[in-house]
Amino acid sequence: MTNARGTPPPTTPPPPGPSLGALIRSRRAVRRFKPGLVPDADVNEILEAGRWAPSPANRQPTRFIWVKSTGVKRELQQLARESKELSGYWDPIFRPDGSSGLVNDLETPEVIAVIADPSKSLSNVHADNGFEWAAAMAIYAMWLRAYSLGYGAVFVQHWIAEKAKKILNVPLSWTFLGTFTFGHAAEAPTTDRLPLDQLVSIDRYPGRPRP
Repeated sequence: MTNARGTPPPTTPPPPGPSLGALIRSRRAVRRFKPGLVPDADVNEILEAGRWAPSPANRQPTRFIWVKSTGVKRELQQLARESKELSGYWDPIFRPDGSSGLVNDLETPEVIAVIADPSKSLSNVHADNGFEWAAAMAIYAMWLRAYSLGYGAVFVQHWIAEKAKKILNVPLSWTFLGTFTFGHAAEAPTTDRLPLDQLVSIDRYPGRPRP
């Protein structure tokens, strides 16, 4: 429908959702998912959030692999189990009865592998890892957007990286950060954070300076 000038009428804006602050404070890591469709439009909207995340000098080193194949998901699921078992050899926290023993679900939710190209970083003093910071910001942007759309999500970084690269055909020189998984939450975890007065210092870190 158009008005007398032949232009479409203005659309009614959607009702306001939670504020950004509320989303940040209430977002949680969801590791258990229920089966259910996630529309491609929502996946693309979440990927757009990652695309628009900042990066040093706008080098945009981050790339995303949307894993849709059930066969590839199954390979990743097997590798997730192997990766957790390997860590459990040294640290009991990762064993099946440990507090971090749960093997993340890579088959039910949507899976976005996050990789980054070290050649698109800057030659900074001390450390040349801007490509990893860029990827981390993209992950957080996707996480907040997924949560704002009503999905539970978690970033899975527990991997034998070279094996994951082989499954996903990632160049050996690139960094595989992990997988961002999101979908219909089957749990509602709770957690807390340290108070600001234990985290924030003014001007300098507390303690006497060295002579």
